[in-house]
Amino acid sequence: MILAAFAAMAGLGAGVAVAAGPAALDRLGMGQWQLHEIGSADAPRQMCVHNPLQMVQLFHPGVQCARFTIDDAPDHATIHYTCQGRGYGRTTITLENPNLIRLDTQGIDPLGQPFDIVYEGRRTGVCTSPPVR
Repeated sequence: MILAAFAAMAGLGAGVAVAAGPAALDRLGMGQWQLHEIGSADAPRQMCVHNPLQMVQLFHPGVQCARFTIDDAPDHATIHYTCQGRGYGRTTITLENPNLIRLDTQGIDPLGQPFDIVYEGRRTGVCTSPPVR
């Protein structure tokens, strides 16, 4: 419910019917997250999550995109998004619990490059910086 209200206030649902946010995203813990790419030896990606939609658009941060929820369940959600002229993506987030997720995302980034990555995400605590407005 909070997610839908935020989307409506921010104009994120323009042209798209906005219902209650996906149940899984409503349960996602806010704060500092560490995302480790499964099968990679690269250092984990660190991010401060103030809005669950940040997890959906990892490769399109801060870009206005139209979103469509494909699958909505208490433990997982799949969302397709299109960023007019800036690429698109499809993300599935599966919650083991509010602090442990599997995030599968694929699409085309704003520079036209394809991505297809699966992360294990762990909430590691509170954010050390305030949200960017």
